[in-house]
Amino acid sequence: MSNQKNLPINFEPRAKDFGNTVGGGNNKDPKWLLSDESLRRRKEELVAYVEKIKLDWDKTSIEGLPHTLSVTFIDEAQANTHQKKIISMFDVGEGNGQIGFIGEKSLMIEVNSKGNLDEIKENLSNTSSNSHQISAITKICLFEPEIKITDSEKECKLIPLVYNNTILNEKALRIIKTQLSEKNIKNKLVSYSSNIKTFQLYNITKDSLKFIRTLPIRSVEPISKVNIPFPNVDKQLINDDKLLKFNPKGEYPVVGLLDSGVAKNKLTTGWVTRGKGCNYKSSDLDTSHGTYIATLLIYGNTLNKNKDSSIDGCKIVDVPVAPRFRITEDELIKNIEKAVECNPEVRVWNLSVSLSCEISDNEFSPFAIALDTIQKEKNVIICKSAGNDSEFFTKKHAGKISTGAESIRALTVGSINRNTDGYRYTVKNFPAKYSRHGPAPALLVKPDVTHFGGDCFAMKPSPSKAQDFEIVSDTASSDGVRLTHNAGTSFSTPKIAKNVAELDLLTKHKYNLMTLKALEVHSSRYFEMPPLDVQKRLDYMGYGKPTNAGDTIFDPFFASTLILQGKLVKGQRVDIMDFPYPTDLIKNGYYTGRIKITLAYDPILFSNQGIQYCQSNLDIKFGTYDKKIDTTDFLKRFNPIKREGSFNTLLSSKYAKRSINNHTAYANERTLIKYGQKYHPIKKYAFDLSELQKSLNDNILSERHWFLFIEGHYRDYAEKHLKTDELYMPYSLIITIEDPERKANVYNSTISALNNNNFYHSDVSINNHINLSN
Repeated sequence: MSNQKNLPINFEPRAKDFGNTVGGGNNKDPKWLLSDESLRRRKEELVAYVEKIKLDWDKTSIEGLPHTLSVTFIDEAQANTHQKKIISMFDVGEGNGQIGFIGEKSLMIEVNSKGNLDEIKENLSNTSSNSHQISAITKICLFEPEIKITDSEKECKLIPLVYNNTILNEKALRIIKTQLSEKNIKNKLVSYSSNIKTFQLYNITKDSLKFIRTLPIRSVEPISKVNIPFPNVDKQLINDDKLLKFNPKGEYPVVGLLDSGVAKNKLTTGWVTRGKGCNYKSSDLDTSHGTYIATLLIYGNTLNKNKDSSIDGCKIVDVPVAPRFRITEDELIKNIEKAVECNPEVRVWNLSVSLSCEISDNEFSPFAIALDTIQKEKNVIICKSAGNDSEFFTKKHAGKISTGAESIRALTVGSINRNTDGYRYTVKNFPAKYSRHGPAPALLVKPDVTHFGGDCFAMKPSPSKAQDFEIVSDTASSDGVRLTHNAGTSFSTPKIAKNVAELDLLTKHKYNLMTLKALEVHSSRYFEMPPLDVQKRLDYMGYGKPTNAGDTIFDPFFASTLILQGKLVKGQRVDIMDFPYPTDLIKNGYYTGRIKITLAYDPILFSNQGIQYCQSNLDIKFGTYDKKIDTTDFLKRFNPIKREGSFNTLLSSKYAKRSINNHTAYANERTLIKYGQKYHPIKKYAFDLSELQKSLNDNILSERHWFLFIEGHYRDYAEKHLKTDELYMPYSLIITIEDPERKANVYNSTISALNNNNFYHSDVSINNHINLSN
């Protein structure tokens, strides 16, 4: 029995497991609500702000365009329910209302006339009806664009304001173009995608941009260029006995390579096909970087005598997107879009090309938004390198992830060390010093995962310059003649891309890409000892290093993995009140078990909403309850049955810190981050029921029942600007339950529970023609 391996179980909710979301929220006044004299003073401050805007109205007007206000509110009013009320104060006529979001707590509001301002002032004066909103708002002023460039910049990009009206957007672009031309500033209108346009300016000076704040723009930013990777370090000539013979009839994982191009040589012939859509001649390319990655994908295991992948060999569709000369971010995104569009057979793409700038804390970059658009429209997944900080040797740690790596739909990859050097500067399984870190804007977890990207060993106790390091560990070839050492997230990323492609191949391409992404995150673990604190782990390593594909899709007898794929429309929820928790895990009258849950969903995204780019959220609860009861007459038509005495096991506050600290053997799996992770498109929880606070153990008594609950939420902006049939979220949920003692037959017990509760279920269909190397 100990050698028994089982496949994940696909299951579906039953008809009775679907319910309707009923409007909730409580009617209690918030603690921060002002009253009496403090409310009156706040009202007068806000009215004074509006009077000032009215006074400056004519001299700040841009012909034919509305004025844009910045409305700042208190920290406690960041919830969607509070923001809805604040926005209602400014929704005073056609064409007025929210057009964006700034930072963490400022709304962008468009106002069309002084008359509208007077109506807003009336609302702000009405303390009897609007005390909630008045208490929440702290400042109202005219919006000013954020200038993110230094005086030494010679090139920059202007990001225009985006209104809720196509005609106004086109007019804003014309006004910007006219003003730039009149000031003799060289410029070019660049499209990242159909809804993302910027102006690129050249040969600028500090004086030439003095007028820039008067234009209808959101921000001024540097133009990112493609970064130059770390140099190769020669090692030795390649022995022909290392070559893998390509079998034209064989089945291999397929990875699209968005890089500098791959040279045809004895290592790559047969394995690499030049894809369609390349914009460059051979003379424009330096193929060393792309060739290195290609040979790593094909020969990673054999050249390095490790088991970084489950299948030897890899078919590569090579589309060069980065020429030997440095290109700007808009050129790169156009190259990527064309490559993906021209090669629709490729589902998994590797992008180890990084840009020179770091991400913003409060805005998603046009490059990242464009990557998200490409992945959505072309139904692909892009594995994106987190980026390297080449100055890591002079810093305590690398900088934030590079521009584009914050793409929500991409699988962003950081690097960890394979080995430890003599000075413990580089430590096994800890984040690589060069690997850029998160979080992404809105505190999203980025990178998502990590892998080995090559080690930089210190050659002296206190290294302070590049010469004090030696690149060791992984080898591949940039020319087909010599093996070389290299290090960087450029080389951890293809290992993840290949792993995802292997999962796709092994499961016969039956899973959607979101499920493949969820499986990759679900299988990820941490290995550094002693463990880093929770937040640093997430910021530097995401959810950890994934297990190889050949191990991810199999469970031992003492574990079971359930996979649920679906689409949740607005107003609908999943509430499974007979969740098939394996009864073989009942011991001494209590439920036991280690549980790992990963929920991935495809959110609604709006590019003009700043830190609120992600406009939809899936909430999950998983736990036990006492009994089912009939609902009240009012609720019966929505959901006739409800749970009583529910206990959500995903709440980190329910676990005892002492038990967790004493339970170091589980440190590599545990992911008890703050519950909720609102608007995080990937949520992961891993916990052991034995670590519950002892006072809460009655919640896992064997007579209780298990439930699974999933419900969607949408920001106000998405609800206002999308049709009802556009408000939905595809999702993939993976739940693994195992016996920590490795004795109970959890798999068979789960199957019995599914059958006893009439769930439709089936095993994953596996490709049995594939030889797994491990």
